[in-house]
Amino acid sequence: MARAFLLLGTNQGDLYRNIEAAMKELQNSGVAIKKRSRICKTKPWGKKDQPDFLNVVLEVETGCEPLELLSVIKSIEMAIGRKPDPVRWGPRVIDIDILFFEDRVIETKELTVPHGEFLNRPFAIRLLTEIAPALRYPGTRRYVSEYLEL
Repeated sequence: MARAFLLLGTNQGDLYRNIEAAMKELQNSGVAIKKRSRICKTKPWGKKDQPDFLNVVLEVETGCEPLELLSVIKSIEMAIGRKPDPVRWGPRVIDIDILFFEDRVIETKELTVPHGEFLNRPFAIRLLTEIAPALRYPGTRRYVSEYLEL
C-alpha cells in the first residue's frame, strides 16, 4: 500500500456534504483514509471573484499507482457533480488534488507530484502539517512545515 496526501476543496452547493461525499467515495473505491485535517474555510486562490472554499487534507493509503489514483479521483469528482472547468481555478462542486504520493517526484502530462501549486497555497501547507508534521517535501530534506516560515 502506498501513502498519499490529498487536498479536497469545494465552493458550490452543500459544502460539507460535498466533502463528506468525496471521502465516502474515496473509501468505496478502496482508498483508505488514515488521517484528516480540520475542515478549513479559505479564500479563493487564483480566481478571486467567487465564493470561499472549504478545504481538508487527507492522508490515505491506496493500492493504486499514481495515475490510477488520479483516474479514481477524476471519476469521483464527476460522480459528485464536477463539470469540466471552463475557467481555471473557478468555482467547483469538488476538487481533489494529489499533493504527495509516497516520496515520489512525478512530472507527466497528466500529473505533477508534488502538486505544482502546493507551495503557493499556505492553507494547504498548514492543513498538511496538522496531520503530518514530520513529513519531508519530496526531493528535498526540508520538512513541509518549514515552508510555512518562508
